[in-house]
Amino acid sequence: MATKYTARASASTSQRGKFSSGATKRNFKLRPTHFISLPIGHHVQLQQSVKSFTDGLLNCTLPGVDRGIIIAPRRLHLTLGVMTLENSPVSSGRTLADAQALLLTLRTHVMELLDGHNLCIPLTEMNIMNPDRGNADNAHILWLGPSLDTEDAQRLKSVSEFVSKAFRDAGFIQDRRPLKLHCTILNTSHRKPYRQPFSYNAILTSPFIREFIRTPLESHDFRDPVKVEFGTWNVDEIQICKMGSYGPEGEYVSCGSCSLMS
Repeated sequence: MATKYTARASASTSQRGKFSSGATKRNFKLRPTHFISLPIGHHVQLQQSVKSFTDGLLNCTLPGVDRGIIIAPRRLHLTLGVMTLENSPVSSGRTLADAQALLLTLRTHVMELLDGHNLCIPLTEMNIMNPDRGNADNAHILWLGPSLDTEDAQRLKSVSEFVSKAFRDAGFIQDRRPLKLHCTILNTSHRKPYRQPFSYNAILTSPFIREFIRTPLESHDFRDPVKVEFGTWNVDEIQICKMGSYGPEGEYVSCGSCSLMS
């Protein structure tokens, strides 16, 4: 019988001050409009690998898994924070132009953190996030992400936390929870007309999954991520993307970016 899942319980001061005045609590009530993204969905080989994985899930006819909850591979990214931005340049709230300006001020220190290396995202772990009632048969998000035991992953963590903190300190990001580096593969919030969960237990016990998982499942504690190997992918730029947008290839539309090319 499958084990049931139970959930376990610096930008400079002068630059931050330039953007942080006038913070209000009303952003908590407004729907986010943009997010800070590390995009990797443009890598064709990654698209193919993830599509092979999700096609396999569909072919297994698993409880709650259907095409409606699968994230298109071209949209794959890591989110560093979500923001509610105003359109008007005369608004009292924060605007897209403000966010773009702040992002550009961070480039010098980001490049120092990278110290001549590329910013890379290793996709070496898989797990679910916060299933209903701590039960893996009631999952809503399946993600891939980095374990933090490599130099690439440590650089990714340092850069991501620095950028996220700079935007949080400046009042753009309201969420105070620790940053969780993950790339969403399945998300039931996309299912219509209501958010029916899927069974993570069924995914992990399907014969198909053994092609992708490097963890011996016979002795695995399902509360922990499983080891996978979906490659390590370069990030060419940090983007500010519009929520719910679609570009020519189905990607999120970038409204501003900071190049990471030397």
